[in-house]
Amino acid sequence: MPAVELTAGTIDYEDTGTDGPAVVLLGGVLLDGSVWDPVVADLGRDHRCIVPTLPLGSHRRPMRADANLSLYGFGRMVGELVERLDLRDVTLVQNDHAAALALAGSRPRRVARLVISSCEAFENYPPGLPGKNLRLVAMIPAASCSRRRRCGCARCADCPSRSAG
Repeated sequence: MPAVELTAGTIDYEDTGTDGPAVVLLGGVLLDGSVWDPVVADLGRDHRCIVPTLPLGSHRRPMRADANLSLYGFGRMVGELVERLDLRDVTLVQNDHAAALALAGSRPRRVARLVISSCEAFENYPPGLPGKNLRLVAMIPAASCSRRRRCGCARCADCPSRSAG
């Protein structure tokens, strides 16, 4: 797998290498490029598909200690990737993480189009394992939560410390 050295550190990426228009497919938290495999299989015939593995949990290389890992830092990483690979008239496709939006907000010269894809839809809402856990937690009534009953939370009508204040 090719890699590129960025200011924040080295990231791996996949590249179909075709001569067609460039499409950069950005995955989300804890996802590697395989999430885009069906899309790349179709688009890769007549588009150059670049799929970076951003440091969002599925990366193999640590970033530098001083790397900017804020939302805007990720946007800058994507912009730097586009420049290092000398891509022009790029279509950024974003799923989950908003690095493409952060980059688009800085008005990059090389990005021509944005495709924003929600991963929170239909049977995948809330998304992934964290979402499944949230769904389970949401099914527990607040009054049955012993921690909440002891916390003094004003939402718990029968909280013993509610009247103590």
